[in-house]
Amino acid sequence: MLQPTVEGTLMCSVDSADVRPFWGRVIASSVMSAALIYAAMVLAVFGFMRQVGYPVTVEMIGWPPNWSEINQAKSRYFLQNAQNAYEKGELSETVMSLSLAYEYDIYNYDAGFFLAKLWQASRPEVSNHLYQELIANHPDFRTQTAEAWLRSLLPRADYAWIEKLAPNALRFGDNNTPAWLNALLFSNQRTQDDSVIQSLLETPDSLAPGVETVLRWEQTVRDLAPEEARTNLLQPPPAYSPEFVYYFQIRRLISLGFPVDAIDLLGSSNNPLNDRDRITLELRALSKAGFRRSYQNLFNRILRLSPSLAQLDILTSHLASNPDPELYRRAKVALHPQSLTTSNQRLPASLAIFCVAGVHGDIEYQNKLAMQIRELTQSKFVVLDAAIAAMALPDLERAAIRNLLPSLQPLSLDITYALLEHFDPVEAQ
Repeated sequence: MLQPTVEGTLMCSVDSADVRPFWGRVIASSVMSAALIYAAMVLAVFGFMRQVGYPVTVEMIGWPPNWSEINQAKSRYFLQNAQNAYEKGELSETVMSLSLAYEYDIYNYDAGFFLAKLWQASRPEVSNHLYQELIANHPDFRTQTAEAWLRSLLPRADYAWIEKLAPNALRFGDNNTPAWLNALLFSNQRTQDDSVIQSLLETPDSLAPGVETVLRWEQTVRDLAPEEARTNLLQPPPAYSPEFVYYFQIRRLISLGFPVDAIDLLGSSNNPLNDRDRITLELRALSKAGFRRSYQNLFNRILRLSPSLAQLDILTSHLASNPDPELYRRAKVALHPQSLTTSNQRLPASLAIFCVAGVHGDIEYQNKLAMQIRELTQSKFVVLDAAIAAMALPDLERAAIRNLLPSLQPLSLDITYALLEHFDPVEAQ
């Protein structure tokens, strides 16, 4: 309490030594109360979020530096919801949950990848944007992402986007150089945008060995008369060139109308091609050269191989881009998707044969295959009816095949290229 001093002023009668402990107790009590209130709030928030299902921890909520992990936990929660909804066939719920998962954490690769694949048929512009972000944010997964992106771009014949993706992918330095080079050349032969190849050739040191050789061939032969182009392509590739250089050399000779030269190169002792590439090119070359007996003999030898997805892929891809009624009838009798071991193999095999039947105008067999595909997938697969109707038209317009192929999946890249080659051809350059 206050008491008057000699000077007439008032002062506290309590000794100052006794006051300091009092204020210390007040501060300690306040801090303790605040801590208890904060702890209660943390536990309340934790309990609520765990009740909802978010995989949060007390440390995430109670320690401010960990607050960014809360959104990551929410992202994992909605990703799990999306996976559960997808298994139940609830597409709308799947898309909504995936969108939230990616919104909460744009570095959640699984959520972004899943969402990009779901949007690739119905909203390709959104899918493209997502794939771009995934490659930028997850460089360790860029090969997987780029491959999935190509599988979405190619069926809808989005050559302009492939021309943006492939040059970057060619610089990844992985083992997929031949596949990306093939995608680039296939697309560029349809866009005829010479600047794409020129841009790559301006920085040859950034390219894998052999890529520059193939690109310079392509750039050169476009400006030459056929015989001059033939002479240019018959020059031996540089020493120690990768296998794919020989593949593109021979394939370009065939496309320019020189299949006999291609056959000679295929029979050369210097030919380093693997069996699959050699057979694929030999079938095409014999067909174009008109060497009917040799062509039929090779086709029949492949038919007699043990059933496999690779065997079926080679034959269906060839027949899609090189229709032959007689050989199609033989393949129809010999190729049976049911003989393959798993449903993951039987579905793409069935779809490939379905498309080849459409190329050959075999509507009756297409309808039979459509029933088998629906039974295999346990779905209506309504696009099959649209595909049968469209392929029955005298001339399937480019827009039609671009609208159909994204939904006729899964198809291998080889059969997709072959179908586009048939329905979206390019004159020999």
